[in-house]
Amino acid sequence: MPDSVVRMNSDFVFASRDEAASHYWHLPEVTRPAHANTQWLAFRFRLDGMAAHSPASHFAVVLRARLGFDASLRPATISGRGLTLGDTSLAQPAPGNRYAMQPGFGGARGAQIESFWPGGNFLYRDSGVFAQGLRDHVWYRVQLHVNDARWIAVEIAGDDDLPQRACVQDRAEHPVAEGATGALIALGRGPHDSDEWSAQFRDIACGWF
Repeated sequence: MPDSVVRMNSDFVFASRDEAASHYWHLPEVTRPAHANTQWLAFRFRLDGMAAHSPASHFAVVLRARLGFDASLRPATISGRGLTLGDTSLAQPAPGNRYAMQPGFGGARGAQIESFWPGGNFLYRDSGVFAQGLRDHVWYRVQLHVNDARWIAVEIAGDDDLPQRACVQDRAEHPVAEGATGALIALGRGPHDSDEWSAQFRDIACGWF
């Protein structure tokens, strides 16, 4: 991992009983060294029953992240660049999200690059990896980089899989907040759970180079 400011050895578990709006992994700020231009995040994760019992649920993994909160101090908006883990193949543009009407928007089965801002997002359809979907009871390794020039790069490998990679330069017109340095892993719940499930995130580390 590049030499940088690091927050190491953080673990986090999501479960079907958790409320997504109040249960998430978040660093509001990650100190940025003067010379750095790229933020990175690395972790391992494993789904235990989520693929089988909540197939439309997925995770937003965001760097340069900034959360906005409502009057009750509950998260209301996300801004940043990163990826989604899980099935977004049925994703549709949010009402009023004119950027999602541009070519290239669309979901994927496994994981893909995404940018986020208050009131909208953009899923880069052609950046999808693990096209057959993520599997239960498999440890995956993830590395995510986001730099000052809006490039988003991800590498994901499963226990017995070769690494799969994607890289996209996010569009300049997307209204992502400038100057944010946070990191976020948050759950987007699907409409139905058929049984209990959990998802483990281990060895979460974040920094800059």
